[in-house]
Amino acid sequence: MSKVAKESFRVLKLGRQCAILIGDIRRKKHVIPLGFKLINIFLDAGFKLRELIIKRQHNCKSTGFWYENSIKYNFLLLAHEYLPIFEKPETSISSIIKEKEINYKPVVTISKKTLIEKKLNKLETTTVWIFSEKEFEKLLNKNVIDRYSNGEDYITITFNSHINRTIQFANRKKSEKIKLLFIKSPFLDNAPSSFEIEFYLKEIKNIVAQQLPNLSKDGFLVIQTKDVRIDGYIEPLAKKILDLLENENLYLKEIVILTQEEKNSNHLNLTEYLKIVHQYLLIYEIKK
Repeated sequence: MSKVAKESFRVLKLGRQCAILIGDIRRKKHVIPLGFKLINIFLDAGFKLRELIIKRQHNCKSTGFWYENSIKYNFLLLAHEYLPIFEKPETSISSIIKEKEINYKPVVTISKKTLIEKKLNKLETTTVWIFSEKEFEKLLNKNVIDRYSNGEDYITITFNSHINRTIQFANRKKSEKIKLLFIKSPFLDNAPSSFEIEFYLKEIKNIVAQQLPNLSKDGFLVIQTKDVRIDGYIEPLAKKILDLLENENLYLKEIVILTQEEKNSNHLNLTEYLKIVHQYLLIYEIKK
């Protein structure tokens, strides 16, 4: 595919696009992120990422045999593919202006328990989760916490801003391990700058390094994130986080696509950019 990327870049006119449909695979109960690996190859060839579209696999079943086995063996059916749209840029010089580095700290709130009313009767069993806007956070939290904490202790970390850091530690014994570390990033909805994104990625890596020793060996790390658009091009943050966390103590167990019902119903003109309506859950398992 590296040869394909280089030749595609050579033959395309400036400002023109190419698109590739690709999905992930599973090997030894863990996900191989082929889609994100392919994006890296095309970016290395000189392309910019104009759009990153998610295609849902509607033929995946989530009832009966597959539902029971999804719960029993704690895996999700691969139900999505990626359609990255690559563009040969008009100029090789980036228009992004580097901001002067400031010692900002993101607002990070840590709580022992994210409020959930009771366990769900049925959990999601595919890698595409579609919830109503009204119940989005509640159903998301229930699915993550019910499936990956198994009723044991967990910590939730929320990035609300990039300016200050506020930490509230849970009351637990220092010797105890937690089952789940859940990192959420709502500030990404507010069109962050390139500097804010750079700092956010550094903080994700730092937080994981700090909290990883507190996770049990059969525990999980779940990171909720989303792509953003800067200077007309997509910054694929889920891919960038995967690149950052190539750690020998982490297995990539799942990549989940999150969206709200009817979010993609608005029609745009062909000259406009597509609205980013999906988020990701990157679900890691701690190596034994």
